[in-house]
Amino acid sequence: MDWNRLTPGLGLMALGFAILAVAAALEAQIVLSGEYGESYLNADLTRLSMVPWALGFVFLGYGLDHPEVLWDRTRGRRVLATYLLFADGGIHLLAIGEHVDLAAVVFFVVLTPFQLIGAWSMMNARPWYLRGWLYAGLVLIALYIASRLTVVPFVSQQYRVEPLGILAKAIEGLLVLVLATELWALHRSERQASTRTPATQS
Repeated sequence: MDWNRLTPGLGLMALGFAILAVAAALEAQIVLSGEYGESYLNADLTRLSMVPWALGFVFLGYGLDHPEVLWDRTRGRRVLATYLLFADGGIHLLAIGEHVDLAAVVFFVVLTPFQLIGAWSMMNARPWYLRGWLYAGLVLIALYIASRLTVVPFVSQQYRVEPLGILAKAIEGLLVLVLATELWALHRSERQASTRTPATQS
């Protein structure tokens, strides 16, 4: 084993992911036991506080090992998109225990790992990858609005507008804006490069 790779940042990230794993176990226990009563409400504050702490440890650890993400102006939008996508995944981890319908639970169980893992590929991703997450953000926002205005197929639960959902949609809206800005900047740089190339050759 290369002990030089065991950095303080890696330790903090491991701690953050361990807390996320505990939060996921709590969500699974709530779903499998079907306990949505008083015990569920008493544990709600604990559940809500675990994810922000976990995200804080992960972000701090990543920043310690990769200080360029803290002040890299050329990739600032990608840095922000990485944090936003990871934060949205953390919120959706909490959402697993907020739903009683199997279709909704399965949706968030599948979505959350995709977001948490996909965030790490954001820094060096190609435009098609950024575009895919932009569309995904729009779909998530549209699904949220639809679930509050009408009955969604395969879901019988009545959904209300709650602070956690509003926070998730705000993060997704900002993610869409950041990715759209990054894609536009990439498009402009490609156009400028293509216009300079003929002039250089002549």
